[in-house]
Amino acid sequence: MVIAIRPLIGFVLTALMAAPVFANNNASVTSPTSVIQTPKKDGRRWSGFVSASRSTNLVNHDDGTQSDVMDYLARLNLKLTNNFSLRVQGGYSQDLKDAQNDDFSNTSVSLRRAPFDLNQSFKGTYRVGMIAPTSKDAYKRQNLLTGITAGGDLMINPDRLITGLDILGGVSVTRNFHQYETALDGAVNTQYSSSQMVSISYSFESGVALSATFTHMNTWSYQNVMRDSFDFSQEIGYDISPSFNIAAGHTNSGSTLRPNGTDSNVKLLDEESSLIYASATFVF
Repeated sequence: MVIAIRPLIGFVLTALMAAPVFANNNASVTSPTSVIQTPKKDGRRWSGFVSASRSTNLVNHDDGTQSDVMDYLARLNLKLTNNFSLRVQGGYSQDLKDAQNDDFSNTSVSLRRAPFDLNQSFKGTYRVGMIAPTSKDAYKRQNLLTGITAGGDLMINPDRLITGLDILGGVSVTRNFHQYETALDGAVNTQYSSSQMVSISYSFESGVALSATFTHMNTWSYQNVMRDSFDFSQEIGYDISPSFNIAAGHTNSGSTLRPNGTDSNVKLLDEESSLIYASATFVF
């Protein structure tokens, strides 16, 4: 199964198989890209991957706001039993135009259940985890202490689909704990968050894989103000070998509603917010 690893704008995701992190409001270090991870090598007690991606705006308006960012992501899995594993994930973001924005992402640690049969048509999995505030935005501006996450995924049994097709949905919730309800800049910190995701991917025998993922996110501040946002990403990847993958894609994210609070702002492309990226991933 192809696994999409999604560190997104506004949070360090992993909306498919990574622990979601809504620990920060307007995090300074979150990757706006996604990468496709080739299947991990079965039978190993230790496994994981490291990836690097470079992203920029889909449209350059020649006004000096064009982004140019390198993102690095690492994940380490420890197989505890045949059914449970421990996962640690973290990253680093490098702003190639302004080094002052460089920073680590928050680090997530999670205990995960391997996929199991719910019935003949569906498989499920679940996870619980914690967040370590390793980004400057989290521990300096927000005074984040930690966060607790829980989530689950539901996938259609591949045996019920055509070969190479995967369909997956997931939900997650996060409870953040801050030293203060407001950040240093006066912004109210996020207390609770939730995400709902659906992903479709298709892998060809040639090693090419296509995927599309839509994620809807909700956050609630300590003053009970709710905000919601979305991310819509599409990617094409190629497995050069069982251990090395390259990919390119597009992602658009933003508020679910327009400023008037009623009209939908969800769309595939946006000249202001759409990003394109290229990535390389090494799986071990």
